[in-house]
Amino acid sequence: MPLDLRQVRHARMLAEHGSFSRAADALGIAQPTLSRAIQSLERELGLPLFTRHRHGVEPTDFGLMFLEQAARVTTQLDDLEHEVALAKGLGEGELRAGLGPYAAHALMPRCVGPFVAAHPAVRLRIELGPWDALARMLRARSLDLVVGEASLLPDDDADIELVERLAPVRAHLLARAGHPLARRRGVVLDDALAWPVVQVARFPPRVLKPFLAARAPRQATGDTAPPPFPAVECPTVELALATVVRSDALMLGALGAFRVEIEAGLIVPVLHEPWMRADWAVTRLRRRSPGPMALAFVDALRDAHERLLADDRELAGRTSTSAPARPRTTRRA
Repeated sequence: MPLDLRQVRHARMLAEHGSFSRAADALGIAQPTLSRAIQSLERELGLPLFTRHRHGVEPTDFGLMFLEQAARVTTQLDDLEHEVALAKGLGEGELRAGLGPYAAHALMPRCVGPFVAAHPAVRLRIELGPWDALARMLRARSLDLVVGEASLLPDDDADIELVERLAPVRAHLLARAGHPLARRRGVVLDDALAWPVVQVARFPPRVLKPFLAARAPRQATGDTAPPPFPAVECPTVELALATVVRSDALMLGALGAFRVEIEAGLIVPVLHEPWMRADWAVTRLRRRSPGPMALAFVDALRDAHERLLADDRELAGRTSTSAPARPRTTRRA
């Protein structure tokens, strides 16, 4: 029985999203078009693939079996089409990149413009999310590249491999310009932890552990309880920044990523420790050849990263947080 592979792909997308409307949006087609395609496929098979209910759809037992086998076939076909496109050296098509929120905020404004100017025929799609979600999308071939925290990448991952590890970017705890810590010299981590800390996504363990270790003595001595850590969790860097500017909360960030806000006098760095840094890596699916557009995007990322480092060095020279440390005191937030 011949099957329409386009309809099979539609069924996979419907199973992934669990909703006709969401799947149609992801496919870029009208919902009635998707509904007719699924009905046509089910007629060809003679069995239902999905159970429809008020809140969406779920695969039937037969649907689960069918989609599992279909995933293998369509994945192989996708890889074949990918290799054919590489052999032709196509200068058009689609490139899909995933980034964590910090990497996107720091690198994409410096990267996307030059890349689009150099490759106007390429459709570029950017996905934001935590490393684990982006890794799943990479494995599902929904993404071509992922930029994320290097320390979260397992050394023995059988599916994902390192394309390039970018040089670390120093990070500082940032505060609004009128913050009490902004008027002090020799701020230490214990001082900072008396104030709320805003987190975007999740801190990697190499950053989280020093924060928690510094916070433990304050909890153990029975002194004034520190704010919860993190005190605020934000989905975007922009929301975290707005929180810092309008409160006494602090956030981690690279100086170069906040050049406009620092030069406008909205925020200032108050503390840097050696473990406060962004350590990003570019990754791809193992055994899948990178296309020319993927390689060009990595070049654009590399250039953006170098400009970020240059901005960071310049701003660090103007806004030093390396004053001599003073004796630790307990401060009430």
